[in-house]
Order: sequence, then structure tokens, then C-alpha cells
Amino acid sequence: MLTADVCVLAFGDLGGPAEHALDDDRLVSISGDAVRPAVPVVAPLGKRHTPHLLLAHSGPLPAKAVERARRVKGVAAVEVVDAAQTLVAGRRVGLLGVDPSTFRAFTPPASAASDQLWQAVAGGDLVVSFELGRSQGLTLGGTVPAGRSESPGQVRVGAYASLGISDVHAVVSRQRARELGLPDGNALIVSTRKTDPRTLSKKLRKVMPRGTKVAVLTAAQQRTPARQAPQVTGRPDGVRGRATPIAGNRMTPRMRAVVLEINNRFGPFPVIGCYRTGADAQDHALGKACDFMESTAGRMPSAQALRHGDQVAAYAISNATRLGIHYVIWKQHIWNVRGGGWRKMADRGSLTQNHFDHVHISVF
Repeated sequence: MLTADVCVLAFGDLGGPAEHALDDDRLVSISGDAVRPAVPVVAPLGKRHTPHLLLAHSGPLPAKAVERARRVKGVAAVEVVDAAQTLVAGRRVGLLGVDPSTFRAFTPPASAASDQLWQAVAGGDLVVSFELGRSQGLTLGGTVPAGRSESPGQVRVGAYASLGISDVHAVVSRQRARELGLPDGNALIVSTRKTDPRTLSKKLRKVMPRGTKVAVLTAAQQRTPARQAPQVTGRPDGVRGRATPIAGNRMTPRMRAVVLEINNRFGPFPVIGCYRTGADAQDHALGKACDFMESTAGRMPSAQALRHGDQVAAYAISNATRLGIHYVIWKQHIWNVRGGGWRKMADRGSLTQNHFDHVHISVF
């Protein structure tokens, strides 16, 4: 059973909950008492290809030119991508828009093999290199500006990974690339057979539009850091199956929208606890709060689950205004949309009461 949430009124004016629960007819529920996150479909990894050449043009590459490139003797495989030097989290880097089902075959083995990594890309997330993640202090699950400098979009950092192509430090899906203002299909990644890439580059220039630039990817560029396994968003402890059970399936429409979005991004959870009554129920009794559990039975979450909770909390904060989120409680700290940042809370004596095993989200 989920225990009480801490009394937030001790931390100043949070616009505290009313003393009485809303009438039942003002609350809604989620059909079936469980919610299944949408998992993007990504094709299984087939034969891997080492990227040897990157060809880029200022505009879309004609389909006929791409087909001619495929037929050039010595070409093993080609992949159409969207490519641009653009801002990601304040740094200008190479960003690719890719089809995750096919582009994965051109990445280092550990990255290529990770279904979760490419599902994150298919779901609209940004995958960044380890170097970019470190240099910009990027947090998994957080959102960052990316794309055209005059009107960058906001994208969620879904993973750190080795991408294996020099000067390319981030990838998104091609659909997300359109939203960020990248050119459509303006580049090719080419894998050779036994032909010297420099020799092959001369042949490819002849079938590409005038002005196409060709970069030869050296062996050193392909190796570094190819063996490092990707780091993706964490996972809660105690998850069974692909659906998240909802305990206390009564909530306001706004809270319902938050539950569906958070679960779609980060689920499944072992359970999400929402409506309950009692002296300490507070926003839960109003249908305005839910607890997103990172472990069960009062156990301290694993390191992976704690990282997952960090990501859930970061996402809730980044999207608080849009979603109508009032405050977030996690790991004995409270964050309020009205300002002040994270604030330490008093010790209430147990792991659950101190919110170490669940992220509490309340809405207006």
C-alpha cells in the first residue's frame, strides 16, 4: 500500500489543496486500470556495415543520384540521412536525422545491438555522443534546445551512445529532424567492400550533384569509442509485463494527461498510485496527484531505478508549465513551479514517506 505524501504546506505557499475531495463526477479514470506505453517499432539489427564515407549536399539528394551511388562498383551499402552542423545544447555539432531501423547497422556493435537505444530515437528522443554529454553536462531524460539557432526545438535526451562517425555527435529520427529544420535527405553514408575509400570517393563524386562534399572516415574515427555500451534511460525495479497498473484509478483530466504522457515516455512502472483518501492523502484525495513508483515493498530502488526516477522528475519539471504541474517531490526534495528550485524536506522517518521509492507529481 502506498503511504502518505509529506505535508507540502510546511514549505511555504504552494497553493495547498482544499480540505475536501472533489465530487466523483469531476474525476476521470484510465480505461482498464492499467496503461501500456507505446513502444516504437524498430526493425531487428541485420548485417552491420562500417561507415567509410560521408557525402553531404546543401539540398536533398535526387533519388536517381542515390540509386546510381548504390550501383557504383565497390559500394557495399548506402544510407540516406539528414545532415547539418547545428546547435545542440548550445554547442555547434554534427546532427543527423536517421531511420533508426536501418541506420543502426552503420553504428559500432554495442550501439547497433541496443533495441532500446533505437526505440528511443524512433520515439522522438535525441541520442548524443558520450563526449557531447560530458562537455555540455547533459542529463538523461532532460530536455535541451536543438536545431536552427533562430528557433531551436526542445528535445529529450534519451541516451548516450558511441556513434562511430567523426564530427557527428547527435542523432534524431528523420521526423524529428524535420521539426528541427534539418535539410531533407541531403547526405549519404557509404560503406565500401574492399575498395579503398579514397578511390571510391572519386567515383561517387561523378554521380552526385555538383557541390557535394565527400569526407573519408578514417579507421581511428570509426573505432573511437566503439566498444562503449550505450547508456539509455533507466528502468524501475519490480516491473512485470508491459502494462502499468493504476492504483486508485480516479483523477482529474489534467492528472490523467500527465499520467499518460509520463508513462508513455518512461513506462512501464511497477504501479502508479493516484486516488486515495485519509488524513494524509492531500492532493491524492482531490485526484490531483499520482505516485510513480520506482520500486515496490518499501525497498530502496536500484541505481538504475534511481536514475530512472531522476529522469522522470527532470521531465516533469521541464514540462511543468505545459502540463499544468504544480510541484514534484523526489528523494526528500520538493520542486515547485512557482520558483525556488529543489528544496530539502524534513525527514519523515521512512524510505517511502521521504519519497525515495517514488516520484510524486501534483497538478493544479
